[in-house]
Amino acid sequence: MSRHILLIDGTGLIFRAYFSIKGDMTTPEGVPVNAVFGVLRLLLKIFKDNKVSDCAIVFDAGSKTFRNDMYGLYKANRPEPPDDLRPQFGLTIEMAQLTGAPVYSMKGFEADDIIATIAAEAQQAGNRVSVLTSDKDLLQLLDGNTQLLMPGKMGAVNEMDLAAFEGKYGFPVERFVDFKALMGDPSDNIPGVPGVGEKTAAKLVAQHGKLEAIYSNIDFIKPDGLRKKLEPAKDEVFLFRDLVTVKRDVPVDYDYAGRTMPDFGSEAFIENLARLGFNRVRDDSKALGDMQQAGG
Repeated sequence: MSRHILLIDGTGLIFRAYFSIKGDMTTPEGVPVNAVFGVLRLLLKIFKDNKVSDCAIVFDAGSKTFRNDMYGLYKANRPEPPDDLRPQFGLTIEMAQLTGAPVYSMKGFEADDIIATIAAEAQQAGNRVSVLTSDKDLLQLLDGNTQLLMPGKMGAVNEMDLAAFEGKYGFPVERFVDFKALMGDPSDNIPGVPGVGEKTAAKLVAQHGKLEAIYSNIDFIKPDGLRKKLEPAKDEVFLFRDLVTVKRDVPVDYDYAGRTMPDFGSEAFIENLARLGFNRVRDDSKALGDMQQAGG
């Protein structure tokens, strides 16, 4: 029987919630919790609105990964997290663990790589996969059984599947990493090909295919100015593609036989919501926990 697994990009959601929810939100002890609040509120919505059989919540284990060994400037432009955000990483992980849901992180790899590995195994088993993330890098995971759930404005959650991807980008998802390599990613300090932006990169992969095909036909690339931009960047752009490609073979085992769903009504989780001062979230969690117990 096919299962539906929800994979959650916990680190990405923390950052998004922090910058989305403004204001001085603290616990009674003065600990900042706006990001924790935003993540938990989103998780309650997602589990209420979606029928899933299994889940995993995944976090980064640190700022250094194998990609830093490949390219010393990888993410070198990123500042340290703000002081009021730092304690919220551990708090969010603690709250996720208190639900009893599987929580994963692994030194040397990004959360994206763990998500991609679990997704690949689920896909091979014929299961349906949904990935909750605001990270467009994970678009490369899309296939006939895999969709992304991407938080939007005003509490909306936008679904992205293969058809929506091709309608938006104009090329098959298999070329997404080539597209990213060409245009670069400033947030990760990946420069791409100088002078090649999003529109030009999309046109190149739509017309010519992957990097191998683009460079095999480099003499036919028009206009001449574009060809001259591509030629000296050949070696680097293949490296950039390696950097933006998620790994799908991280040594992580997902245990379908163990507990694979959160219990939002668990006593420890509810008690800690009260400790954080999340009274409305506590009430909503109790209601969702009751619904889970009733098999809803």
